[in-house]
Amino acid sequence: MFVAPARAAEPCAGTCADLLKEGQVLHAQGKVPEALAKFLAAHQAAPQASTPVSSAAYAYLVAADANPAKADALRAEARRLAQAALGLAPDDPAALETLRLLEADAPSPLHVPNAQAAQAIARAEQLFSQHRHADALAQFEEAMRLDPQASYAWVGAGDCWFMRKDWDKAAGLFRRAVEIEPRNGQAWRFLADALAAQGKGAQAERALLDGIAADPAQLPTWTKLAAARRAMAMPLKPLHLRRGARVKIGADGKATVEIDGDLQKRAPAPDNAMRLALAVSEANARTARDKALFPYEIELGAWRMALQVMQETAAAGQPPVSDPALAQMIAFGKDGQLEAAILLLQYRESYRPALEAWLQAHPDGVRLFVDRYGIMP
Repeated sequence: MFVAPARAAEPCAGTCADLLKEGQVLHAQGKVPEALAKFLAAHQAAPQASTPVSSAAYAYLVAADANPAKADALRAEARRLAQAALGLAPDDPAALETLRLLEADAPSPLHVPNAQAAQAIARAEQLFSQHRHADALAQFEEAMRLDPQASYAWVGAGDCWFMRKDWDKAAGLFRRAVEIEPRNGQAWRFLADALAAQGKGAQAERALLDGIAADPAQLPTWTKLAAARRAMAMPLKPLHLRRGARVKIGADGKATVEIDGDLQKRAPAPDNAMRLALAVSEANARTARDKALFPYEIELGAWRMALQVMQETAAAGQPPVSDPALAQMIAFGKDGQLEAAILLLQYRESYRPALEAWLQAHPDGVRLFVDRYGIMP
């Protein structure tokens, strides 16, 4: 069992790093129990390092998707471990990503490959993880033939050429992938890599911005954009928003609200009051009988209610929130940018219709938002 000691986090180096890498390779090969054993050993080698714990959290989440019968228990363990990792390092990216995925409420919009193409892709991924790029390319190309609409096969083929440093061929395949499926955020991100390798910095940044518009939830795209902006002395600051309060609807149709246990213990009262206002507003909207709201409408309404509550408490002389992310959300509201902040920094796939409408109304909205605030999820 992973236990998060109440001491400062430390890096995963030396033996911990070696075991962590072995676990990540095993996980990529689909050997989840073996990978978890490596993550546990890495945790024991460096008990205050967050990365082994967050890696295990993500592995449990993936296992839950593959085991519907045990999904609830596996997802609960994924959540516990992610929260434990954040107790060690509040900005651990894998832990934050795991918690975000645990809240996912709609399937991916991308095309699901047919059975034969999926098998070829699985073989290709296995070969790619073994650095057998020529063999992997042949399997990705087979998947492309079997299902031309499976954009991930085109991405995988492009990645094989990228690993062989043929940037032009790689870019061509990545471009084809985004033509097939413009919502494929990974394809846009890999296209940016191929363009950057050719010294086409402006085009690479445009591809990253398009990748964020395609799927704002993909943190790696934001991370690459942050690296590009940092090189231009225009760094992006992570928001690291942790909602921290969840709503559960019981079989009787009644809602219960939970604030994460670690936040109950250490978060200041104004912060948890705002989280509670968010959750109560969400609960009311989800259990209302007079009208059914879309998920984005519920979330936007919850934030508006929470901001109103904090405005009223401030007027009454109560102390402000201390969590920088919550304070920033309040600032977005004052700027009239609450909708953009939710869609870009807290995106869920169920928000897709609202995102598409916002992008149509604001064709260059992603760039303008990033330029104005310099903030990423």
